[in-house]
Amino acid sequence: MRRRSVHGVLMRLCLLVALGLGLFWAPAAHARYAHRLFYETPRTQGMGGAVVAVADDHQALFANPAGLCQITDKGYAVVNAHGEMNQDFRRVENRTDGLSDADTPESRAANNAKLSDVMGQQARLVAGNLAYYLGGQGGHGFAGAFLYQAMTEIGVVRPTSPRIQVRGDIDSVLLGSVARPLRGGKRNLFNDIAYGWWGATMKFLSRRSLDREYDARDFARLSESDLRDAQRKGATADFDAGTFWRLKNDWDTTLGLAVANIFESEIDPSIGRLRREWALGATIKPLSGPPERKRKLLLAADLWDVTGTDGTFFSRLRLGAEALLYPWLKVRGGLRGGYPTAGFTAEFREARLDVATYSDERGPRPGDREDRRYSLSFGFEF
Repeated sequence: MRRRSVHGVLMRLCLLVALGLGLFWAPAAHARYAHRLFYETPRTQGMGGAVVAVADDHQALFANPAGLCQITDKGYAVVNAHGEMNQDFRRVENRTDGLSDADTPESRAANNAKLSDVMGQQARLVAGNLAYYLGGQGGHGFAGAFLYQAMTEIGVVRPTSPRIQVRGDIDSVLLGSVARPLRGGKRNLFNDIAYGWWGATMKFLSRRSLDREYDARDFARLSESDLRDAQRKGATADFDAGTFWRLKNDWDTTLGLAVANIFESEIDPSIGRLRREWALGATIKPLSGPPERKRKLLLAADLWDVTGTDGTFFSRLRLGAEALLYPWLKVRGGLRGGYPTAGFTAEFREARLDVATYSDERGPRPGDREDRRYSLSFGFEF
């Protein structure tokens, strides 16, 4: 009976993956994709991006809604602001702000010199706020949230004839999530008693998007009205889903499987579709002893973009650790695509401060072109 139960659970997981690959993957092969819809807290970023099997806070809304099963109380936040800046921001901004719109040989030469000085670099700035409500009882979780977020990237491309590439999105996202126990109660999984949950998120997205290239003179002439006229607008709805498993063993292991943007809905023909993304995750609490001691250390590992073809295995691998040093302080570290990450959270009653640094790979392989980023979040949860 024990082997049959394990086999049955694994067969169900494999069937879920097969259905996703067979029904969803093939039609999407020729889709034009929009910029990625993302939201990551500094907590997740500090842990190397490993979150699918953690998913015990508002990040679960975007990472794995089944993790909301861990919510045992109610809480809400109206102010939960976040911001992010990368290491190239000031350097690229200083060069692009100093461009001239004069049409003279001297000004054109000066503009090209300034752009050549930051060739291949990219300025990135993200700012937004996520207002949310979380609740749960008896293994049933639910949540609602509204995200308003603006992302801007300005980079210099084309070495032989420097041009400025401008990408940006202003997103308004309304989400609702639920998590419920899987029918049948506890099961045997990997020779351990396991409890499973499923979760789903429905989201409505409204986006204003910009993705254009400018020469130096045209960029220097840009006004706010020009940028508004160049924006493309669209709206859509889509679903995320996931499953979450808690194993009753000495390490308090959890497992997670999640898929975002199940239907790859189109925002607008000029913007593109939301890209489907699969992710797997696992966590352990390696410290022995009472629950108070086990909570002091959490280790997590994720594999993102499971069905993707971009990058390598190591560029998709995310490893993280979280340590509770004091009741009000947690510190984190990890590896994301081969680059180190770090961060901490300080909580004082209802107030919370999160800080993190991580890197994203801008080349096809880990180590090609590191983009170091720094993020900050401040909020009140009641």
